[in-house]
Amino acid sequence: MSEPVTRTDALPTADQVAEFVAGRIRKLQHGVIANRSESVAALARLRRAAGKEPGSVPDVLEYTLGPELTWPGAPNSPTHAETAAHLALTLYAIHQQALTERMHRDGGQFGLGRAARRLIPGDLGERPHPVLRRFQALGTSADIGELAHHARGLVQQLRGQRIPLDYGRLARQLMRWQQPGGPEQVRLVWGREFFAHQKPEQEQEQEG
Repeated sequence: MSEPVTRTDALPTADQVAEFVAGRIRKLQHGVIANRSESVAALARLRRAAGKEPGSVPDVLEYTLGPELTWPGAPNSPTHAETAAHLALTLYAIHQQALTERMHRDGGQFGLGRAARRLIPGDLGERPHPVLRRFQALGTSADIGELAHHARGLVQQLRGQRIPLDYGRLARQLMRWQQPGGPEQVRLVWGREFFAHQKPEQEQEQEG
């Protein structure tokens, strides 16, 4: 009998990871806003899994894993897709905690760089703002673990100001970050969002 062939075309793409995460979060978010106990409990479990290795917390696997993220012959260690989904979902759980507003919103205007910039009122000024320092630390992370650490701190600040994120978009970027050349590409996108878009107060006027 011949050996099974591992199909490289079956590997999940960044877009598939984004769709998976956005779909899971929309369902959870709908339940949380409606104050359904099972959704609130699911977010609590996901928060406890924040900072843990993907796949290491059994009671969140029903949310963080799915057939869209795996393929025949997948390795025993967490894949890039599984890592991106786990990180995005646990960050969302931190972001949404105890809030009745939707902290996941679709659209480029809810990208990570723009959201971080909205934490700084007005101009950046001459002295580095603490948010800018955190954002720069996020962008220069040496690996996905360090990136996850800085992202959690930033998301906690966004939660405090009730500033939403597009978590599907973030999951796509977290997937890309782990691939060759990915950190540079993602860093450029985040930097453009942070430094090159209109001032936060102008953006809020347009959203309103």
